[in-house]
Amino acid sequence: MNPYLSIFLFFLAAVGLVGVIVLLNSLLGPRTVETAVKLEPFECGSRPLQTRNTRPLSIKYYPVAIIFLLFDLETVLLFIWSMSCGNREMTTLSFVSFIFFFGVLGLTFVYLWKDGGLEWR
Repeated sequence: MNPYLSIFLFFLAAVGLVGVIVLLNSLLGPRTVETAVKLEPFECGSRPLQTRNTRPLSIKYYPVAIIFLLFDLETVLLFIWSMSCGNREMTTLSFVSFIFFFGVLGLTFVYLWKDGGLEWR
């Protein structure tokens, strides 16, 4: 059997299983009625102690989190690349993909640096 066909069948089975589970949950799952009491915020089952001093999370944390995820992904791919260096057949392809990936990552880093994305605003 073609390996791509088996991957496609696996993907199709996974999507189909998720679809069946979601469909069964919507058909057979419990129905809840939203009331005013149910929609109130709570802290550990009781009313909030302070409602005046609560502030939403500042938007400046989101770019920091996205940048962290980008460079954290780079670290994971660096470990994968280092493990593939032991295979003599994949050395050239692995090195070219490594150079390409780190070139794109370097351009991203330079862009963020010039744009001020690494400074706390």
